[in-house]
Amino acid sequence: MAETGHSTATLRLKVGDLTIAQQTIHNDEPIDDLTHGVEDTCFSLLARQQPMASDLRAILATLRIVHELERSADLSVNIAKATRRLYPTALDPKVRGIIDQMGRQAANQTRLALDAYADSDPTWASALADMDDAMDELSKSLFRHSLTLGANADEGTIVKAMQIALLARHYERIADHAVTIAERVGFMVTGEHPTMDPADAV
Repeated sequence: MAETGHSTATLRLKVGDLTIAQQTIHNDEPIDDLTHGVEDTCFSLLARQQPMASDLRAILATLRIVHELERSADLSVNIAKATRRLYPTALDPKVRGIIDQMGRQAANQTRLALDAYADSDPTWASALADMDDAMDELSKSLFRHSLTLGANADEGTIVKAMQIALLARHYERIADHAVTIAERVGFMVTGEHPTMDPADAV
């Protein structure tokens, strides 16, 4: 549902469809309900079964992953709300192109992260980190474009530029959530937390 939300919110943003944008917002409630259901099940397992070692790691990882998915879905809602804020202003072709790439990247990263969880495969973590670099570059491109819109512009154009800059941040955070999910899979399988590449700290 989170992955579908990313794709749908992106599509409706590009075409300015307020009806479907509103549906994306309404669909957030079922995701919240599923999140609470998974959390309750995990808490029950912890309290009643007293799992050890790998089983305990699986439950703890699942608690973290479901939170990451819920937050990722919330970001799709923010993207859908941006459709309402930008309406009826049409996005120029360059912005639509970047947003289309970011939407596909966000959905792909979320799907791959969940595949890693389903298969208990920690090797996806490094691949998703590489994909995240591509999302960061797209985010920078969209943000730079928003700055050009705000130069010597009227109030309406400045508001549009701010919304586009926020979109860059929303998509970037969706990708970050996918990377975190893959890292939690690594902990679930190996019992080891990811270590930061020194280059990432610069």
